[in-house]
Amino acid sequence: MTLQSPPVAAPAVEDTASTTRLTTAQVYEALRQKILDHDIPPSTKVNIHHLSQEFGVSPTPVREALRLLQGDNLLVATSNKGYATTAILDEKGVRDLFEFRLLFEPWAAGVVAGNRLLNPSRSLREELDRFKDNPQSIKHSLIAHDNLFHTAILDAAGNDLVLAAFQQSHCHLHLFRMYNEDWDWRSTISEHEKIEQAISAGLPDAAEEAMREHLHTAYQRFRQASAERTKNPDLPSVRNASKPRLIDPGH
Repeated sequence: MTLQSPPVAAPAVEDTASTTRLTTAQVYEALRQKILDHDIPPSTKVNIHHLSQEFGVSPTPVREALRLLQGDNLLVATSNKGYATTAILDEKGVRDLFEFRLLFEPWAAGVVAGNRLLNPSRSLREELDRFKDNPQSIKHSLIAHDNLFHTAILDAAGNDLVLAAFQQSHCHLHLFRMYNEDWDWRSTISEHEKIEQAISAGLPDAAEEAMREHLHTAYQRFRQASAERTKNPDLPSVRNASKPRLIDPGH
């Protein structure tokens, strides 16, 4: 299987007034980046007319872009038929998301490691190399990398319902939205390397355990990020957490 970049959320729709104006897809990408970078803060109402003036387009492509962002769970509809950005995940939201992922991602890693025909190790290796060769904006590069890496494993596992559930969670957007550019991405990549190595070696038990350990340690990183935000809600985003511990099953 060859990794592909995530599909553009909407076809390019040109503003009829001018071919130089932004398309719906471009407005969507620009607004998505603003939300992820907190240029539009969490829990903030957005004004369609102000945005259309900012981007120099009619309200139509802005409305379409906002609808797509609602599908990403980055926006919610308000009572006055407008939109507001969603809040940052709290500690319960982080825990719920990782409990959900722990149900199927270790299983998927084990399945693909044991299947020589559908083993995605080559694609995983290519994605790891691509990320390390092009770490421009760390946050946005890591969002794309994390999505591609985990999606490739779930896709190769062959369960469409599981893959769809993962994609609909948009977990990579909501988790990395908690961090700013000083995020230490090396821990995540090191854990991805261990998963890829176990899958490449065809070791189902090792691959399953590597994925489980990765999700446990990632959970602790994001849990601490959420705790820091609870203590200081004015943080635009939080710094990298210290060395994590495994989830305490009794917590």
